[in-house]
Amino acid sequence: MQDTPPISIVPATPDQKPVVANLIQLYLHDMTEFMPFPVEPDGRFTYDFLDRFWRFPYLIMTGNEIAGFALVIDECPLTGRSPCFFMAEFFVLKAYRGRGTGRAALAAILAHHPGNWHIASPLANTAALAFWQKATAPLNATTSDIQFEGDTWRLNAFTTVATNPT
Repeated sequence: MQDTPPISIVPATPDQKPVVANLIQLYLHDMTEFMPFPVEPDGRFTYDFLDRFWRFPYLIMTGNEIAGFALVIDECPLTGRSPCFFMAEFFVLKAYRGRGTGRAALAAILAHHPGNWHIASPLANTAALAFWQKATAPLNATTSDIQFEGDTWRLNAFTTVATNPT
């Protein structure tokens, strides 16, 4: 059996913004299963938030391969809470799901951003709800359902503390 390469997060640089934009197309494609997203005449999904969410962008890596991305911001757009880290977008390619990639990436991201956190998913996204429930359970997250722009979202709120690297 082959060893699985380690999971890491790499801060995305401005010149990698097109890479993240390409990954967002795959992310939106996956989400069309439960939420409609408009498609432009060029065949790409509409996504107008990359500049807004480009505060703490990460590529999720498994060895030297891109396994996904995460966009973290320092305020919660659903509740208005600030300071509060918010997982604006989080995506793991299908080939890497179910292997602990998402949980390992989340742990690395949280280690970089200690403090108050909100992570939310629309209730229609049952796969994300299941992932976040499992991933945030060890963090003693409190959950609540909130309304935001006409949709019901499951909000996970928790606080992390800075840890000393070993």
